[in-house]
Amino acid sequence: MKQGKHQREKEPPKKEKPKKKGKQPAPKIIQLKDFQEEPRAELAYEGEEEEAEKEQLKKLKVPKAVYQVGVILLVAILGLAIWLNRGSLTPDNIVSWLKLQVMGAGIGDGFPVPITGGEVMSRNFAQSGGVAAVLSDTSFTLLNSTGQTLVSLRHGFSSPVLRGANGNYLLYHLDGGGYFLQNGADTLAEGTAPNDILAGAVSGNGRYALGMQGGGGASYFQVYLKNGTLQYEYQFSKGYLTALALNADGTYGASCTVYSEGGEMVSKVTVFYFGSPEPIAEYESRGNLLLDLYWSDNGKLFAVGDTAALVADSASLEFREQSYEGRQLTAYCLMGNRAFLSVSAYEYSGSSIILVLDGEREITRITAENRVEALSAAGGTIGALEGGNLVLYDYTTGMRQAEVFAGADAKGIALLNERAAYILGISEIRALEAE
Repeated sequence: MKQGKHQREKEPPKKEKPKKKGKQPAPKIIQLKDFQEEPRAELAYEGEEEEAEKEQLKKLKVPKAVYQVGVILLVAILGLAIWLNRGSLTPDNIVSWLKLQVMGAGIGDGFPVPITGGEVMSRNFAQSGGVAAVLSDTSFTLLNSTGQTLVSLRHGFSSPVLRGANGNYLLYHLDGGGYFLQNGADTLAEGTAPNDILAGAVSGNGRYALGMQGGGGASYFQVYLKNGTLQYEYQFSKGYLTALALNADGTYGASCTVYSEGGEMVSKVTVFYFGSPEPIAEYESRGNLLLDLYWSDNGKLFAVGDTAALVADSASLEFREQSYEGRQLTAYCLMGNRAFLSVSAYEYSGSSIILVLDGEREITRITAENRVEALSAAGGTIGALEGGNLVLYDYTTGMRQAEVFAGADAKGIALLNERAAYILGISEIRALEAE
């Protein structure tokens, strides 16, 4: 029994239990190593990912040459813009422009935009630099391309007229005395004319002119600096003033007067240099009522009559007449150093012919299928409002480029570029773009 007990004490299984314990931790040690190696593997992966991102950013990095080309193009564009508008780039105009840009930085609710007030005549609807100018019977409003109202001014003119040049807008009361000059958010001048206003004009640098009814049936006009200081005055011996125009810097001007002579209606164009007390040129057009004048930036002078248009070069001041050949004037547009005239053989409907004049010759004649009710130009395109549709033509070739529905109530258009336009409706301003 003792021997058996001794043998049980020396029994190997009891002494080999630690060996079993030694064998069991072996997998734990492996697991621990695995656990310790996992972070290393993960850290190595994150490092590789960062390197990959850096490599990707290097690939996406824009070369310096591209920046340099972009800067050169931007400077060239700004230089061209400054050169084209050098006549109107005064410190005050630049400040006004900056104010308008700050005001226009917000985003509106888009178009259409309801008209403030009641009726807006097509002559009182325009755009400059993408900003729409709308003169109703109660208010003057400027809208940016998102429909945001930049300026809204009330007036009391029963018969308001809008004249514009490079963002300067002259608003006056036809057959009344009130007027004001607006540039963006700034009212540059405001007042009451000595007599009832018959016509007005504004230049690119803000100088403006008012033609008024004088005593004894004769008219006269005054030219002002943009701060309202009187610069020039001329009294006509006879005739009723119908139109005025100023050149880009306001140093030259022209007028249209009409009177009767021997039972015949006579319209006279008179050209002035405001450094001289007397006119420098005159031209008479008989049986032709002159309605409007335009002095282009390249020195061409255009007069629009009811039976013919007059064209002259400011260097020679030799006028020539462009007859409508018995057709009626339905619409016209004076801009871009050209005159665009729509004439029709029919009184209320039918096709029209669009005449394009550049001051030296007739560029082209465009046949419109319907009666043209309004015209507007941008770039090399003339837009025509025909039967509720905006039709775009290349005014050099006469080719039709596009046609888009403008609205049955459309009565005025103002092209933003060769594909887009603001539309004047009866109660709202719309924006559209041709495909």
